[in-house]
Amino acid sequence: MEWGHAAEPVRKCLLGLAILSVLALLDVTEIAGGRWVAEIYGCNTEVLENARLVEAALKDAMLKLGAVPQSVQATVYKFYPQGLSGVMLSPVGAVMLHTWPEEHAAALDLYFYRSDVDPESVLRGLARAFGAREESAFRLWRGEHEIRRRV
Repeated sequence: MEWGHAAEPVRKCLLGLAILSVLALLDVTEIAGGRWVAEIYGCNTEVLENARLVEAALKDAMLKLGAVPQSVQATVYKFYPQGLSGVMLSPVGAVMLHTWPEEHAAALDLYFYRSDVDPESVLRGLARAFGAREESAFRLWRGEHEIRRRV
């Protein structure tokens, strides 16, 4: 199948999701790190609509965790009339983001592959980058749940 230039962000996003799906199927009993699910509210609408600023914020989060710039892969897809979805992959972790500018909100899924990562600092940094006034998050611990069963 030939992908046109306009479909490149979608192709990258699908590739990122496929990688995360494969990771989810692995035996997780010895995997360090974890997953955080978060929502941020009261965000700056101009930031939530700007693909360049969103990508920069996601990339900055990965670099602060120790990823080298060459290892960070990102794609951001802009919806019309508004909203963005972005995926950031690195050897340190992955961040998926979906924005709702009309609600001044964003949803984040943060995956970390190492136990020495401070997810709360990443979340706080992203909340600051988006001008959030409120954040809500919870952690899913890896290796403590039976996730290999079929749903």
